[in-house]
Amino acid sequence: MNMILFIATTFFTSSVVAPCASFSPSPYNLNVPKHSKCTTSTGGKTALHSTNNIHNLDPSSILDPIIQHPATQALSVEIRPRSRLKRSHQHLFTSNNTNNSTTALFDELGLIACQTGVVCRKEFLETYAAAACIQAKFPNSKRMADLAAGHGLLSWFLLALDNYDYDVPGDNNKNANLPKSKDSRRPRTVICVDRRMPRSADAIAAAMIDRYPELEDRWSYVQSDLSSIVPHPSCLLTSVHACGTLSDALIETTIGAGCPLALVPCCHTVKERKGYRPHLLSGMVAEEVVALVEERKKEREDYAKHEAVADVVDEVRCRTLRNAGYVVEEVMLPEAFTARNRLLLAEPITAAASTVAGTDGNRSGEIVNDKSRPFFERRAKGEPMHPPPESIQIPLADDPESIAQCHAVSGRARAATRMVEQIPRHFSLTIAISIWLTREKGSSSDSNFDVTAETLQNVATKCCGEIEMQEIQCTVEAFGEVNVQSATGRRSQLYKFKYTKMDGTSISGDGRGAAKAIHGMVRERIIGTFGDLIR
Repeated sequence: MNMILFIATTFFTSSVVAPCASFSPSPYNLNVPKHSKCTTSTGGKTALHSTNNIHNLDPSSILDPIIQHPATQALSVEIRPRSRLKRSHQHLFTSNNTNNSTTALFDELGLIACQTGVVCRKEFLETYAAAACIQAKFPNSKRMADLAAGHGLLSWFLLALDNYDYDVPGDNNKNANLPKSKDSRRPRTVICVDRRMPRSADAIAAAMIDRYPELEDRWSYVQSDLSSIVPHPSCLLTSVHACGTLSDALIETTIGAGCPLALVPCCHTVKERKGYRPHLLSGMVAEEVVALVEERKKEREDYAKHEAVADVVDEVRCRTLRNAGYVVEEVMLPEAFTARNRLLLAEPITAAASTVAGTDGNRSGEIVNDKSRPFFERRAKGEPMHPPPESIQIPLADDPESIAQCHAVSGRARAATRMVEQIPRHFSLTIAISIWLTREKGSSSDSNFDVTAETLQNVATKCCGEIEMQEIQCTVEAFGEVNVQSATGRRSQLYKFKYTKMDGTSISGDGRGAAKAIHGMVRERIIGTFGDLIR
């Protein structure tokens, strides 16, 4: 414990900012500049050699050709930013010189986006800008995870950039002078994780695979909560517009596993009722962050509250990462693309990362067990941890076994199967019928008659057999105790008719309609056999 406190104190006191950053001093020493065109800031430690070659970006050389592109100027995001790219916009991406390696891939991806008809112009531009900077910062990262992926546009851009990067001959290759790792020619794989895979993800995937069939086996999409992921230092965690405290959760996950991170935060908040709590490594509490926001707002009359909140919250996040032993670089994406334009690029210093993640810094390191690492635990002492999901684990390590496991749980069909397994009663087609066991007084006979679960099962089985081309079975069982009507003494019983496939699995789609048709026949057959006894 003393050693842990010593490490934490060392991290807290050693964070400095690169000399290029201009700022006004604050009592909290959070020295991240406000809304500069391009900012790069790193921690005060000496960066050791790493696989991804820690180096500062020159965003202007990456993004200026895109900003000056005719399509960018024609598709001004200030006018109908949510308007989707359509086939009528394709001419904007075909009138340029295709020999220009800087914009050739941008044109190609623009044509694909226009073909799908599901990509907003704002999203296309900001996602490509983020992907281009991530590729320039981490050119040799061969395993990436697009978290809270939406329709997965970022993942496809990262795959396309890796696929294209080394195909550009000669000096035009922007990474030609960077040292390459021994497996830099190995193709990249990307996994998307989100709670819901929208239909637009299918349209984008189909268009990208049609153009780049070689990318199909390198991409996967798992529908799951992010609590299911098992992060690993060999995988870069990425997320564009991670809303609210999701950005803080990803930073916590990053620190706990010693992963690199590329993050565009969004929807900043300092409200505790919305779940905001600074990480322990920031050395601050929520009240201090709120006070700093108010102080920052007084510096300038035109300083909008949302800008002050965004700047301060991201400053706290950068400080947290640096105190955890990360080199943090900030890149401001073009404001013409998005107002939430701060891209945080964080990479663990090798020596610190080994201490943080409990690995030797390579892909053979073991998976981190966060439960045994209270140093990085943000939850209050005694507060219960969320239990991991029982049905699925998503390993993000860059090894064949983990990648194969991700493919095994990928896709909408497998997600539907998992959901049925987790909450089968929600999806099972079970219809209850209450049936009188005795006739009404004054009828021809008021004695008991043969209405049992067995006789009802025979009726249901015959009805199922009369429906051709539908492999549906019905199971009948009595539910609860016999009910006795207090006024008349008449007895009744509730029976449950459960319809499933012949193998016992739940019915979906058109099968549910067929099962309901069978149930209508069952009701008519009961009335025809026993009389009008259905309550």
